[in-house]
Amino acid sequence: MNYPLAIFAPHIGACSETFIRRHMQNLLPEGTVVVTGTVDGPHAGYWSVDCPVLVLDRVQASGLKQRLVRAVARRFGWRPAEYLVSAVTRFLKRHHVQVVMGEYLDLFLPWLGVVQGLGVRLFGHAHGYDVSERLCDREWRAAYLGYNQANGVITMSQVSRERLIGLGLEASKVYVIPYGVDVPPLPLLRLQQKAVRCIAVGRMVAKKAPILTLDAFRRAAKVCPNLQLDYVGAGELLLAAHQFVRTFKLGDSVRLHGPQPNEVVRRLMREADICLQHSVTDPATGDEEGLPVALLEAMALSLPLVSTRHAGIPEAVLNGFTGYLVEEGDSHGMADRLITLARDPGLRRRMGEAGWHRAKEHFSWEKERADLLRVLGLV
Repeated sequence: MNYPLAIFAPHIGACSETFIRRHMQNLLPEGTVVVTGTVDGPHAGYWSVDCPVLVLDRVQASGLKQRLVRAVARRFGWRPAEYLVSAVTRFLKRHHVQVVMGEYLDLFLPWLGVVQGLGVRLFGHAHGYDVSERLCDREWRAAYLGYNQANGVITMSQVSRERLIGLGLEASKVYVIPYGVDVPPLPLLRLQQKAVRCIAVGRMVAKKAPILTLDAFRRAAKVCPNLQLDYVGAGELLLAAHQFVRTFKLGDSVRLHGPQPNEVVRRLMREADICLQHSVTDPATGDEEGLPVALLEAMALSLPLVSTRHAGIPEAVLNGFTGYLVEEGDSHGMADRLITLARDPGLRRRMGEAGWHRAKEHFSWEKERADLLRVLGLV
């Protein structure tokens, strides 16, 4: 059987990577195969795929992906071991693959030469840290020029496109295709309740700034004690978030849910009134967001947003129309915008409906899928 599309990804099943799950399962149903580093470990287990899969750490001993990336970081242009190349080559030929899309530019880099040698079309897909943190390193910037030999690079925002072109990638080969989400046929209508429920979704890492989000909520809740917050996400700062909640005695108004599958996230969003996300540039590494899928899902579910002017977020959230944007680090300003929305249910409804219209026009899965298939040449 022919499988025209192969997707390379570091792992299968990461809770936060719903966009990669969507590419694997729904971009070309019954026409996709997957090459992945692992299906085990801390970043896996939340979902799987029903298609032919080659798992590289079953070809070699576990830890392949980590050693692979370290080797690339040490000496760009490094080629995977020949028996891995042989396994991948046989897999792609056996399934008659015509197009390869590699998720994350840095992790796919070792396979560029291998795939080029097979005569198939080749695209890298950027997502976030790979077009922010990696670009702080001179050697990674130089290595990315290898993508000029590919058929194209797909990224999710104009900001990241401009960065890639600034490195020296050919402008005609860098495509902006924002992520797409499920958008209901009509805006979601919410009944006015005594409590105003907020939701925040994201890994508890520096670029998501969970403590600043909690601080903004704390300040707003002093003025509007009917505010409640559901926070979904896990990560290295989860313990700090729990400590913040205990220190400021927010246990009655803040629930930290830890990691949850997308179905739970969407249920909580339907029950919420406002969505919060305080994204920042990680001062230690330079890591940034790409275009947070959680914000797009919130817009699709008619939630007004309070977020930051960061990376691709202003390309999705229209300040004063679909929500509010504040500067990175400004938890006081975020609290003020949250108070404004908490006090005005009519404003929440208008902004939520405007967000739904914007999601339907620009950020639906149907639009992303059509654009990806066109660029990949799989229409």
